[in-house]
Amino acid sequence: MEYKALALKYRPQCFDDVVGQEHVTTALKNAILKERVHHAYLFSGPRGIGKTSVARIFAKSLNCEKGPSVKPCGQCLSCTEIIRASSLDIIEIDGASNRGIDEVRVLIESIKLSPARSRYKIYIIDEVHMLTQEAFNALLKTLEEPPPHVKFIFATTHPHKVLPTILSRCQKFQFNLVAQEKIAAKLKKITEAENVKIEENLLYAIARAGGGSIRDAESLLDQLMPLVMEKKPLGDIFSFLGIIDEDILNNAVNFIIQKDLTPLLSLIDRLSRDGKDLAIFLSSLVEHLRNLLLCKVSPRTFTELAEVSPQSKELLGKISAGITAGRILLVIDLLLEAKEHSAKLNTVRIPLELAVIKFLYDKSKDALPVQAAVPPVKPQNPAPANKISVPQGKAAAAVNLDTEEQLSKEIDALVPDEDDASGVSDASSPAKDEDSRASDDLLFSQVKAKWQEILSHIQKVRAAIASHLSYSLPVSSQGSLIRIAFHKNDYFHKEIVESSKNLKFIEGVVAHILNKPAGIKFILVDKALAVSTANTNIPVSGAGHKTQGSEGGGVSADSGADNEKSNDFINDLLDTFGGKLDVEND
Repeated sequence: MEYKALALKYRPQCFDDVVGQEHVTTALKNAILKERVHHAYLFSGPRGIGKTSVARIFAKSLNCEKGPSVKPCGQCLSCTEIIRASSLDIIEIDGASNRGIDEVRVLIESIKLSPARSRYKIYIIDEVHMLTQEAFNALLKTLEEPPPHVKFIFATTHPHKVLPTILSRCQKFQFNLVAQEKIAAKLKKITEAENVKIEENLLYAIARAGGGSIRDAESLLDQLMPLVMEKKPLGDIFSFLGIIDEDILNNAVNFIIQKDLTPLLSLIDRLSRDGKDLAIFLSSLVEHLRNLLLCKVSPRTFTELAEVSPQSKELLGKISAGITAGRILLVIDLLLEAKEHSAKLNTVRIPLELAVIKFLYDKSKDALPVQAAVPPVKPQNPAPANKISVPQGKAAAAVNLDTEEQLSKEIDALVPDEDDASGVSDASSPAKDEDSRASDDLLFSQVKAKWQEILSHIQKVRAAIASHLSYSLPVSSQGSLIRIAFHKNDYFHKEIVESSKNLKFIEGVVAHILNKPAGIKFILVDKALAVSTANTNIPVSGAGHKTQGSEGGGVSADSGADNEKSNDFINDLLDTFGGKLDVEND
């Protein structure tokens, strides 16, 4: 006996046999029951999901001798002829090979003839989008007002290529891809009918490889039948399919959850040596981690997933407790980055291994030993909460403001700098050379005394920089390095002034005023600075006030009211537009 392909042998013969298209079959059955059958239908959707099969079942239901019926008998002459594709009244036409106007003219002439023995003459045109525009135009009038005994059923995978004038004359039904769970159930029925024992996870793998197409899945099962009957190892079967075994994906996910880097790298190496496509493994792993993420954040949605086998659902449900949703998102992001890098490097293994190493490698093994920090000393007399107590004299040399996190632990005192080993008081810091300490004190005293003069000098040349710098205050010095602090809410101003160009300019002005080289380091503190512009004409953005000059350095008070108004206007412009005013200094 001649062998018949599984896709043909187990083709649906009634509406109830159709898998995954219940929305279409229900509408067609109701149309038959209510005697509201239209003269033209358009079935659209991907390949291998049942468009032509439903068209034949619909034709069989309309022409059954015991009908029209939603359950054709399959025994009468009309039904048997349709099953054998030998009915004179069911004309199936391939739109790809009969796409010209001449073929359509022949079709139009045949439409006028009555059915040979059936109730209706039904034209099933497959891939109707392949017809030329002239052929469509020739068909328009007949399609709009066909004889009562004629029905049209069009099938296409590209409905957007069909002329709108044709679409408007048809009832349109969109066929969907079939869920993997339903495909696996159909395959299981076929294997049971064929008396072939096959593992359930393999059926799900075949369904997944079918990509939502029942016909493709049935064809794959047909190919695998000889291997299954010979009891070949599952690894050979999955290699034949070009897909990754779900058990491998479960193991990979489990290694990620358990933070077992070595077994995971060994798994990748084994897949590579076995000739597996690591690109497919990477994509499948991302999809499997997505299923794990759904299990974590929405268990109800996860249980309704049709593309995951019951075995994997149970396993992912158990291991999801060992990882947070944030960690799952992190590893998915790393794998997606690896996928992008693989296209540039023309290899998948290296980006894949780097991604899992980056996620799982214990960085603490390579961490340098951390020295215990000296606990800060709480001052005896706390300063007011709205101001920072800026140390004076020798205390200033021992105070550093580099670490914002440590700063928040103190109430009024500043914390040690992370570059130093010094504490916050002379008692807890290493002994300093007296000459070096005196030098630090002298530099800080000079900067503090001439701070308003420095701001005024910058104001004359680059008013915008002076405006940003007016939110800061010098707080300490060490060697030739001067530390200038901004409140943490003024980080924007700090970012402006510490750009390389602006920092170099400020250091040049300070060196000029102090008549010695000096470096500047800007830091953030979380206590309000007692910043005052009483001795300057520098505008403070957002401060809502400006103060006139007075004695004690800065812009001279005798410059006149007109000069002051002019300077304020120019400073506002420069501060707004970031401009530069070239002024010849005396």
